Amino acid sequence: MRIASLLVVFVLGCASASPGSTPSSEPKKPQVSAREVRRSVVIMSRKSGTNVTKYLGDGSLEFSYEHLENGRGPKATGRAHLTEDGTFSEFEAKGKHTMGNPIDEHFSIEGGRARWKSHEEQGEAPVSGPAFYVPIAPGPEFIGMLRNALERAGGKLKLLPAGEARLERVGTAKARAGGREKTLVAWAILGLEFTPSRLWTEEDGTFFGVVDNWYSCVAEGWEEAIEPLLAVQKGFDEARDRKLASELRNPPPAEGLAFVHARVLDIERKRWLADHTVLVVGDTIAELGPSKNVRVPKGAKELDMSGKGLVPGLWDMHAHLGPADGLLNIASGVTTARDLGNDPDRLDDFKKRYDDGSAIGPHVLRSGFIEGRGEKAAGSKVTAVTEDEARAAVEFFAKRGYEGIKIYNSMKPELVPVLARLAHERKMRVSGHIPFGMLAADAVEAGYDEIQHVNMLFLNFFADRTTDTRTPLRFSLVADKAADFDLRSKPVQDFFKLLLTHKTVVDPTVGVFEGLFVARQGQVPPAYRALVGRLPVQVQRWFKTGGLVVPAGKDAQYSGAFDKALEMVKALYDAKIPIVAGTDSIAGLTLHHEIEAYTRAGIPAADALYIGTLGAARVMKLDKKQGSIEKGKIADFFVVDGDPMARIGDLRGVSGTVRGGVFHRSAALYQAVGVQP
Repeated sequence: MRIASLLVVFVLGCASASPGSTPSSEPKKPQVSAREVRRSVVIMSRKSGTNVTKYLGDGSLEFSYEHLENGRGPKATGRAHLTEDGTFSEFEAKGKHTMGNPIDEHFSIEGGRARWKSHEEQGEAPVSGPAFYVPIAPGPEFIGMLRNALERAGGKLKLLPAGEARLERVGTAKARAGGREKTLVAWAILGLEFTPSRLWTEEDGTFFGVVDNWYSCVAEGWEEAIEPLLAVQKGFDEARDRKLASELRNPPPAEGLAFVHARVLDIERKRWLADHTVLVVGDTIAELGPSKNVRVPKGAKELDMSGKGLVPGLWDMHAHLGPADGLLNIASGVTTARDLGNDPDRLDDFKKRYDDGSAIGPHVLRSGFIEGRGEKAAGSKVTAVTEDEARAAVEFFAKRGYEGIKIYNSMKPELVPVLARLAHERKMRVSGHIPFGMLAADAVEAGYDEIQHVNMLFLNFFADRTTDTRTPLRFSLVADKAADFDLRSKPVQDFFKLLLTHKTVVDPTVGVFEGLFVARQGQVPPAYRALVGRLPVQVQRWFKTGGLVVPAGKDAQYSGAFDKALEMVKALYDAKIPIVAGTDSIAGLTLHHEIEAYTRAGIPAADALYIGTLGAARVMKLDKKQGSIEKGKIADFFVVDGDPMARIGDLRGVSGTVRGGVFHRSAALYQAVGVQP
């Protein structure tokens, strides 16, 4: 869900890039010959869509794009005209976004004035030089066009509706497929998203494609070049991350780091400890006590925390880590993230580099993603449709030391208890979506330790075992029915008893459903406005693409479904069913939003903070070492300007984070990913 809704659409998952040399001041002339370019969309190693662009030879072009992933996907067709400087003089597109909202986008420049109009935005601006309009419609080809325009402009270009892009040449690599070979050039475009957007061209500047562990789009017939190019990009990523880590980490002296005169949150007793000192030596809290009683060793560095609070590091229990997420998490006070679905090689690499300090990021807990197969299945490198494959899948993740597995929508119901038994034999947790053909109660009885997403609980009552929950119906059915649903009814109470009996944990991700049920095209959901205003300007636009398509007359009903989702979270809390806080969205920043949503549901702020810290550590059986600020525990905490116990929104005031004893200043981390403090 995170990838489908939050990445810049025409970039569609480009990895971060390493700063390099500036482009040549002698750009090559654009090709003007008529031609058709066909590209394959490859998601997690599986062809999932196509991108066709017809260049008509006079600067005009026609395009079509579509992909299907996880039962849904965008689709668009359109036309455009490119000027000699490589920018659009006209652009129009029609189609649908990932969740079905319509695309009807128009842009033009005439008489030195640019005008744009879509369901998301409308505006105009004077244009006195080259400026590139960034389409909302999907299509990786557009990033190649932007690169060409940037090169012709000398490496820097104004973006429309807002912002500025810069171009950097990163390196070269050989691409091979079907006995053919090409030399490719790697480029980075800065200014579109949190991290530089990566693309590849041929030596003459012809766009080759984008590659990423999750999403790639390359010319048809060159799909086998994706993995080798990823290996090259990984080297660029590592170099960039090492540079940032060197610049932004603040390693403590061997004698220690002392936070003096702080208010320290005792999350176990849910109270502030006034005027306390926390002494960190290495990665451990060596001393904690009233400042007048704690002796700071000679040579230790002191930080005066007068007026500031120290809060245990937050835990994001539903992450899908990407290139920007290490910095976003640490800047936001998130010191532990549980990844619930990723390319396993990429995830293992993140964990290794976060731990060895060559990249900045949280402690990582890993759940291995296991899916079935079929057109409606999500992309996954590990699948199972037989018992032998189920055994191999669990063994694959167990050998890598994963803490759990995550079962997804297209898994055969008969394999769920097999997977659960095999995972439990290896001391691994079992969680997931509820597969097609099952209800939540079935999954609990089959061995689930945890259910992801609050909609899966509602579907236990709104769906039956023939309802195809591999499609967006798993969202729209809840949006249609939840508002009037009685959570005090006997079926719900019986279900809660089942959860209690099996000690089942719920990961509700209610913020995701605010984006689905409340968001409307052209508007940023009210509760997200404070967050969205801090993001890179181009990223802000995608919050206006809306959530579910709302049928006529059902606006209040869909919004009411989100209110009921909050009520469900409160009902779980009242029933003493364990809850964990997860985002499935933009890292770090949306965890503040998720925890704040729990207080909107009626959970006291102190308990919401417990859920996001020590409660999560206890679910993962790591509370002896992590989750609270106590002597002898790992030094994971953050500095906050304000009092989130009194005003939960003060969580946004994180000014610094200690992860494993290393202090990071939030403003510098946010700046590195284009986010305002």
